[in-house]
Amino acid sequence: MTLSFIKSILRRSGKLQHVYLEIRPDGIAWAGSRGGAGFSDCLPAKREAVLRALVSEFAWAGADTTLVLPLDQYQVFQLERPEGVDDSELGDALKWKLRDLLDFNPSDAVTDVFPFPEDASRGRGDLVNVVAARKSLVSELVALVDACDLKLVSIDIAELALRNLVPRIDPNHRGAALVHMRERFGQMIVCKGETLYLSRRLDVTSDDLRDASRQESAVQSLALEMQRSLDYYESQLGQVPPAVIRLVARDSVMPLSSMLASYVAASVETLDWAPFGLDAPLDSRCLVAWSASLLPTGGAPK
Repeated sequence: MTLSFIKSILRRSGKLQHVYLEIRPDGIAWAGSRGGAGFSDCLPAKREAVLRALVSEFAWAGADTTLVLPLDQYQVFQLERPEGVDDSELGDALKWKLRDLLDFNPSDAVTDVFPFPEDASRGRGDLVNVVAARKSLVSELVALVDACDLKLVSIDIAELALRNLVPRIDPNHRGAALVHMRERFGQMIVCKGETLYLSRRLDVTSDDLRDASRQESAVQSLALEMQRSLDYYESQLGQVPPAVIRLVARDSVMPLSSMLASYVAASVETLDWAPFGLDAPLDSRCLVAWSASLLPTGGAPK
């Protein structure tokens, strides 16, 4: 499920090719509906040249495109849903309630909502998740996609993209957790089926995990944040914590899963890529874009 605030820009045209992009400060992650995924390193000043080269190399010109906002380019808040407001108007209706929560003026924000699980509200009323991003940043990314001869049809966010992956590791819909480690931070999501219950940023860097002098402290900090997330999922959301946490990290040489195992109540396992038809682990830098390209487990197009 992509967010409606920009998924209505254009309806899907029926083309066979669909491109999924996550444009990050350190480069462009991509995936295609015909298969394949990758990451191109580049500074922001080189984005257009690099994206144009990708469009030329893979014959993407005119392809329907989904843009996925990275975790550090938006914020998500849980707010009570006002009565008598249509779904299409919720984002704008709740924008001004973010006045004291955002570090910029709500008038400079683009907002939308996605559901909060009914069985997790615990007496806090009818809640919704409100997404807020800087309008200028979104406009810049939209302009980049347009300038490179791509046809923008939707904008998604990182946790909703990753949420497409989780049902495939949780066929019984009992609940599953996924941790995705990036260079500057990690992200943990917990879902039951296709319902997202929790998303947390994990403030541990890959440099800290690799550095021998800081590694033990970094592993403990990461494990503590993961365990706190599971505790919150149980105590505040009223759910049974998953028994296993699947881990995706770029540095496959470091036995991070076994290093974390002694500090976390759940077992920690590196994600097995074989069920996805991959002979080798996916480059974790393109995990979000690749996950966005997965069809919902129900099989209907997004």
